[in-house]
Amino acid sequence: MKSTSLLVTTKFAPPRLSAQNVVREDLGTHRHQSLNSKVSIICGSAGFGKTTLLAQWRLDLIKKGAIVCWLSLTPDDGAFTLFSASLVGALQQVGLPLEDDLLLLGDSGGSEGLLAIGSALINSLARLNTELYLIIDDFHHVADPRINQLMQTLIDSAPTHLHFIIASRVAPALLLGRLRAMGQLCEIGGNELSFNFRESLAFLKTHLDAEIDLDAAHAIHAQTDGWPIGLQLVSISLKSAPRKRTGLSALAPNSADLSAYLSEDVIANLPEGLIDFLQKVSILRRFNAELAAHLTECPDAAQLISTIESLNLFLLPVDMEDRYQWYRLHPMFAEFLNQQLLQSGTDVRKLHHRAAQWFGDQELVMEALRHALLSEDFDAVVQLLEHSLHPLSNISHLGTFLRWIEKVPQDLLMRHPRLVMFGVWGYALTARIDQSVRWLELLEASCGERYAAQICLVKGMIAGQQDDSERSLQAIAPIMDSPLRNPLLEHFRLGLIIGNQAMVGNYALARATYRSINFTGTEEPLWIARSSMAVATLLEGNVLETERYAAPLLAQAEVAYGRRSISACTCAALMAEVRYEQDRIDDARETLANRLDVLSFSVPACTYSAAVIYARLQLLQETPRAAMDYLGKRAEHFRTRKLDRGIALMLAEQIRIELMNDDWQRGDWRHGQMLQAELDELADQHSGEKARDREICAIAAMSRARMTRASHLPEQALEALDEVFSVGQLLGRGQLLVKAHLLKALVLIDLDDEAQAQSCLKEALTLGYRLGLVRTFLDEGEVLCLALAKLETFESKAIEAYQKQLCAQVQETEFTSADCEGPGAPGTIVADGVALTKREEDILALLEQSMPNKRIARTLNISDQTVKWNLRNIFMKFGVSSRYEAIIIARKRSNKPETS
Repeated sequence: MKSTSLLVTTKFAPPRLSAQNVVREDLGTHRHQSLNSKVSIICGSAGFGKTTLLAQWRLDLIKKGAIVCWLSLTPDDGAFTLFSASLVGALQQVGLPLEDDLLLLGDSGGSEGLLAIGSALINSLARLNTELYLIIDDFHHVADPRINQLMQTLIDSAPTHLHFIIASRVAPALLLGRLRAMGQLCEIGGNELSFNFRESLAFLKTHLDAEIDLDAAHAIHAQTDGWPIGLQLVSISLKSAPRKRTGLSALAPNSADLSAYLSEDVIANLPEGLIDFLQKVSILRRFNAELAAHLTECPDAAQLISTIESLNLFLLPVDMEDRYQWYRLHPMFAEFLNQQLLQSGTDVRKLHHRAAQWFGDQELVMEALRHALLSEDFDAVVQLLEHSLHPLSNISHLGTFLRWIEKVPQDLLMRHPRLVMFGVWGYALTARIDQSVRWLELLEASCGERYAAQICLVKGMIAGQQDDSERSLQAIAPIMDSPLRNPLLEHFRLGLIIGNQAMVGNYALARATYRSINFTGTEEPLWIARSSMAVATLLEGNVLETERYAAPLLAQAEVAYGRRSISACTCAALMAEVRYEQDRIDDARETLANRLDVLSFSVPACTYSAAVIYARLQLLQETPRAAMDYLGKRAEHFRTRKLDRGIALMLAEQIRIELMNDDWQRGDWRHGQMLQAELDELADQHSGEKARDREICAIAAMSRARMTRASHLPEQALEALDEVFSVGQLLGRGQLLVKAHLLKALVLIDLDDEAQAQSCLKEALTLGYRLGLVRTFLDEGEVLCLALAKLETFESKAIEAYQKQLCAQVQETEFTSADCEGPGAPGTIVADGVALTKREEDILALLEQSMPNKRIARTLNISDQTVKWNLRNIFMKFGVSSRYEAIIIARKRSNKPETS
């Protein structure tokens, strides 16, 4: 027997909770269920935060008035006598009157002693009249079967106020079926212990960078699969070497910290045969018992998988309807095992060959190809590509397909024209135009007639990627009125017609073509064809219609093909613009998160939209400099792609921001004039009659109108706007016409022509209401919004309600126009020589009350980033660098005492 006085008391206390711990709000339902359950089991692999979760639950239970007994087990507690001593000691720690002599009952051995201890404990615990929760952490250290028997006795005979909460890496050997059937068992598994993205983001903001970019957070979350210790190791790695943040795809799996953790805490005590098995199956992205047996030449693979599952060794079941039960390893664990395999001297190429063989026999082509390439069996690769693959059915796999065929020797590949045709499609759809044209020329020379329809389509696709809608329509003219028998090619044909006809202003024809789409099928080109109608409505400026088409498509594409699929990213670009226009700023940013790299090589309309919206989000939530830098980089990207309309949009957006900054207010117009000169030169190069050329000229004219108005040259501004109206009416660009009406109204206000200004505003309101525009009005600044508020007569009650809605949002909106910048501008508040916007005054008033940023954001119903952006402006205007200094100045302005 071991006296409880000799036990290490730290096993009776949980680890101290840090203020930086992530609160597992999504597990709140389980926490509530645990309050009323007799037994709660938390079972998951190492590093999944089981102990932290228990500690959080313990704190909640204590706050509710319960007695909570904590016991952390170690390998030493695996024997019955030591476990019994630790259990009694833990109960003594919370004031239960148990004597050490109780342990003598177990010295007799056998079931009598075990039952005696159990009965004595139950009788003592039954005298309590308070809820008691016994928390046992690291139960996987239990080795003696008698411990499980003792726990079973306690559970079966426990009074109603006694509850057990057990955390373990393996499922405890307890009989819990009756409790499960009675609803008295709460169970949390490894999948639920993984952080969701919101929790990962909270962790990274706390432990890595409070301003972490959403794209980076998504990448880290995907790599770690929400594994808490993985997130922690990545954070440590990036904090110690910040330069690594530019290469997030190559993060921590090979780090010494992760290797040490997994080596010491996960696989140290595993049998050699099990480690060898794990290392070999780590080359597979998914596996089942039959595949694992074939790969490893191990007949008892099913038993080994069962052992891995029982040990909770980062094995995740893959939920899919199949005759096999599939599994996958956690990506960071798999990468660690893969590195161990490479160092072991095993013939890895042979393993890949066996894997390719099995997948090929099962007609699982994607996996067969991957392993055939890794085994460098190129004949097998070509055979699989030639006879089994249909890459156009899932165009998000085209990047992978291109990487595959690029590894095949060129002379071998050119003997297979079908593969070359797929390559042409792949390069065209991923905007690698030069390669696509080069392969297309080779194909046309050798077997052009055989692939005539596809060649027409791909030429149309190439022209579309080059932003030349007229040439695209000309390329597909031979098949314009001839539906294709191949449904995949037919979807591409219809998508090209819809998008290009809308670009040249033929919206009625685009809609008629859309109605001819056969909506049955699950191929990704169908989603692309359907999304082309959303592109068309966005070109028309109709935000309401765009949302109607794009919102359900985005949700469906994410489920069917994944968040970063081409179809999902296409719809996301459209929905980001919709959400921005609806003034749903945070939603717009989240929609674009972790997608901008894919959208860089999307169709022009989507890549332009994503770039403009992201820059505007940066302007609102970060700084003008961040937005300007981003726009400059995007302009260079569009120069690389030879997309002049994209360059024009980036220049125009830079000019819009330039008109807001202090340099312009001080009369330094050099940079803005340089940008406008570049934009005008670009417009001069596009004096033709193509839709792209007309749009570039309209972009330049609109920007010129802004510049000349800001330079107090109203007549020149009106002249430039005439050109904008001409293009907007010719191409049916509703949003462009609204912007032109609004800017014209501002110019007329400058000229004191109130009657004409009001007429323009009413035109803009009528059209803006029909299109569902909000941010288009707000982005023109406070002067425009004040003018809107003065309107009194409307053509309908709906328009009047729309005007009131816009005016109401003025009070909640961050302006992005020079109209609300600078001392004395309308809508600013001047005190002690410092001019603040209404929003800055509101934030400053709450700051005086020592409110933190998050509470200010909640009070004003704005984002945290908007609060931070305004505080930076306030600090700059006050000439201070801290909140305390700003509060002192604020209180002086309002004659309040300076209290800290």
